[in-house]
Amino acid sequence: MKFTSALIAAGSGHLGGLVVSHNRGGQYMRRRAIPTQPRTTAQRAVRNGFAAFSSAFRTISLTQVAGWNALGATVTLKSKLGLTYHLTGQQLFVSCNKHLGTIGIATQLSTAPTIPSIPGISVFTITQGGTPGSPATVTAINYTLSPALPSNFGVVVRATSVMSAGRTFAGKSQYRTLGYANPASGLANSLLTLYTNRFGPLPQAGIISFALKLVDPVTGFAGPPVTATYAYNQPVGSDLYSVANGAQTGATTAGSGTVTFSVTPTAIGGFSGALYYSASNLPALCTYTYAHNPYSVASPNTLSVIAASASPGTYTIDTIVTYGTFSVTTPATLTIV
Repeated sequence: MKFTSALIAAGSGHLGGLVVSHNRGGQYMRRRAIPTQPRTTAQRAVRNGFAAFSSAFRTISLTQVAGWNALGATVTLKSKLGLTYHLTGQQLFVSCNKHLGTIGIATQLSTAPTIPSIPGISVFTITQGGTPGSPATVTAINYTLSPALPSNFGVVVRATSVMSAGRTFAGKSQYRTLGYANPASGLANSLLTLYTNRFGPLPQAGIISFALKLVDPVTGFAGPPVTATYAYNQPVGSDLYSVANGAQTGATTAGSGTVTFSVTPTAIGGFSGALYYSASNLPALCTYTYAHNPYSVASPNTLSVIAASASPGTYTIDTIVTYGTFSVTTPATLTIV
């Protein structure tokens, strides 16, 4: 059901089983649904940060509180309904300190600062992988910025998970923080490693939306985010690298000890990228770790198998090295005595 009404000029919130809100198309109503709370580690860290900064605001002096309240009254924002409002001193205190923490500054800002002048970014584009629409292995996600990132500001990089082809809009809630650079000029030329560290290997095809924003490392004020969309399509079945496993190093008895294997990938052609490592077919009660994960294709890795309470015997285990849709599984012999 869709309708327009002169009775509701602007609304936000819920009443009974209905939610009133608005989007790019205007005002709308929908059935209320209680959101799920996955309570992930990252989600808990964000909430704990907000709680800690809110508590810290209550420990500063009354003079400092008055300074934050006065500064908040000069900061004008827009609500979801497009209405303007001012931040409270506590909201601004939390916001500035949260931004500082995002770029790696742990020192709390207690006295209200002066609002800085933050340079704008007029151009942010992502280099397409190969010819748009044609398969091309993603080995880098390069970007173009104008003006160049400054050396006296930090930058925060955010992105969505891979979305389906044809998706053109991503809401604020769909972005996740990938990382930061402080100073901003130190941001890597490719965003691929930051992305795969957060979301894992890329599937065969899709669209990703990236966002950048500058943060003043002195005041904690942040500039508006700029976004760019990246569409890619990787080939299926092309050999990107081979993998060889070295022999077991060391011996272990059931119930104790750790053995290691060298896992050495070799790039084919001009491939370069960060590979993801896993293992399978381990004996019951065995666990494993890799020295690095992800790790460059140009560097050998080390697999450590912890025997725990596994039974004695000789087993064939598999190392699995993955990049996007390409994966190489290689056997290795594990002996527990």
